[in-house]
Amino acid sequence: MAVRKFDDIKIEKEKKNIKVKLTKEEKKIKKEEKKQKKLELKEIRKANKDVLASTKELLGFVDVDDDDSIIMKNGYLDIFQIDSKDIYSLTDVETTMNIYNFIAFLRSYPFDIKLITMNFPVNTLKQQEFIKKKIKECDNEKYYYELIEELEQLVYLESTRQNREFYIMIFIKDTEEKESIKRTLFRSQNIAVQLIPLDLEKKLKILFKLNNPNTKLM
Repeated sequence: MAVRKFDDIKIEKEKKNIKVKLTKEEKKIKKEEKKQKKLELKEIRKANKDVLASTKELLGFVDVDDDDSIIMKNGYLDIFQIDSKDIYSLTDVETTMNIYNFIAFLRSYPFDIKLITMNFPVNTLKQQEFIKKKIKECDNEKYYYELIEELEQLVYLESTRQNREFYIMIFIKDTEEKESIKRTLFRSQNIAVQLIPLDLEKKLKILFKLNNPNTKLM
């Protein structure tokens, strides 16, 4: 099974779009996005440079497998996001049902897990792309400036608002049992625990934040 060297993995930059003529407001937004991405990459490089060899040994991260699971010295680990819900809007009956279903999940998945909570910025990328498309197609001056204002609000929201996100980390001893453990995990899902697969970039950010709690990286 092909593996990728863990130290060589870089969080990929967004692919450049086809060049189009941008407005002053759009250029400002693009500049802020690039600045934030640059700060994140700088933070990662600085942290990696400052990490002692002994610390890397203790952490135990070795490689990344071709399915984006993390290879450890003593096996594998993988991370999935738990689809969260607003508990304050639930009725007493719904709350009780979710508690019982969470207990059922813990009973049906017999292997070790680690539950993680973290704050991450609100992701408004899809909404921003939709508004940008509308701006390019807009031929109404009044509506155009309304769209620009809406886009700025989305960018501001993404830079100031955070979501409380929940993750589950699973541990696997060897390659042979990897698929069976993941199947058991997903079969154990219910209304209280619904899992969302994560891409490699998000997994690396979670691991980075876990081991660098004071980082500014989001």
